[in-house]
Amino acid sequence: MKINVLWLSVLMLGMVSCVDTEEFPITPNISFNDIRYVEVGGFLESDSLILKIDFEDGDGDLGLRAEDPRDRESPFNDFSLFAFNPVSERITEYALDTLSGASQSDLELVNNIIRFSDRRNIPELDTLPDYSFPEYCQYWREIQIFGPQSDQPIVDDTVYYQKNPRFNNMYVKFFVENVPGSNDFEEFFWEFSRPPECNVNYNGRFPLINEIGRDKSSEGVITYRMTSVGWRSTFQNNRIKLKVFIYDRAGHKSNEIETPAFRLDEIQ
Repeated sequence: MKINVLWLSVLMLGMVSCVDTEEFPITPNISFNDIRYVEVGGFLESDSLILKIDFEDGDGDLGLRAEDPRDRESPFNDFSLFAFNPVSERITEYALDTLSGASQSDLELVNNIIRFSDRRNIPELDTLPDYSFPEYCQYWREIQIFGPQSDQPIVDDTVYYQKNPRFNNMYVKFFVENVPGSNDFEEFFWEFSRPPECNVNYNGRFPLINEIGRDKSSEGVITYRMTSVGWRSTFQNNRIKLKVFIYDRAGHKSNEIETPAFRLDEIQ
């Protein structure tokens, strides 16, 4: 799986105010505030799409720490792996950071990891996605897993995985109008926009709203900057719109909002 990480990037900024009483539900609520396009103009310089959303959250447990390794461990790990037990015919989902090198049951999970070859050789797994575009961007990855005190990998193969939705806390989906003036929009997937390569998308993380352990009812504005050298070449003069939702640290998913439809020239 090839991943192009040069085309897109995001920068998260937040403005927050806190209130003294828990006047909001603990499930975050968001609403559209503004969207702007900032064009630098140079071919190699990134232009920006800047989204602002208002939020309310009853306990203020919003945000993930970018530099703290604890916010890359379960339940905020990047992806899950899967093991197939040939005796029980049971599939078990697990994250690498939850495994112990001293545990026999954990070692069995690693040894029984679902590999792409298992899709062909084990009848119970023949419904898994094939290794073709765009499926290999979503479900298959090359991975090495090393045992304790060993420089030889236990696993060095293409294995089945699924992305963990709680790894990111900001989700942005893009939609493009099919026919000008039709108001008929189709989702645009950045991940699959440059076949056969796997691209990255604009889902990401915004930082902590409140200090861990000192959560409080909060409201404010999250500013989410998305940069690319390819906004114009990708969307040209087509109308686009975004759909957005967020997660809090407890895994509560907010409502999904939709921006007004726009052309890039209209929001400069």
